[in-house]
Amino acid sequence: MSQGGTGRLSRERILDTAAALAERSGVEALSMRRLAQELDVWPMSLYRYFRDKDELVAALADSAAAGISPPPAGESWRDQLRDLLRQTRGVVVRHPGGVANGRVREIGTEILATAGVPDPGAGWRALLAYTAGAAALGSSDDDFDYGLARLLDGLEARAAAR
Repeated sequence: MSQGGTGRLSRERILDTAAALAERSGVEALSMRRLAQELDVWPMSLYRYFRDKDELVAALADSAAAGISPPPAGESWRDQLRDLLRQTRGVVVRHPGGVANGRVREIGTEILATAGVPDPGAGWRALLAYTAGAAALGSSDDDFDYGLARLLDGLEARAAAR
């Protein structure tokens, strides 16, 4: 086993390997020891880059969410959220560790706040939970869009009732 010198091991290489391992075997199967075996390095060398598995999984989620782009500003708030959550669902399907990324949360809550939805943070958490659940269940695009439309109807009704 290699000592994992800095020329051989990098944060990006660890994240790429961890993402592939999680996609292949599930996030539950991801451990620092198993990841080290995949990388052919000593397990302790990984701790130079990540304090523990939780930090690694959080970095995986952030890395996965980096590909999510903000929806076009000219669209309605419903269309913006639909676009954002479709992208998010795609990331969750490919990276079951989830999307806890602050940037995506900020975009979503800002859209909800602009739409006048009371407690946009709670609204975002509900939408994200639905999105993650739909991804985990393998819902079709049509089923996902139907459920999302119903949730958005409810949020729109709450905003109108204000």
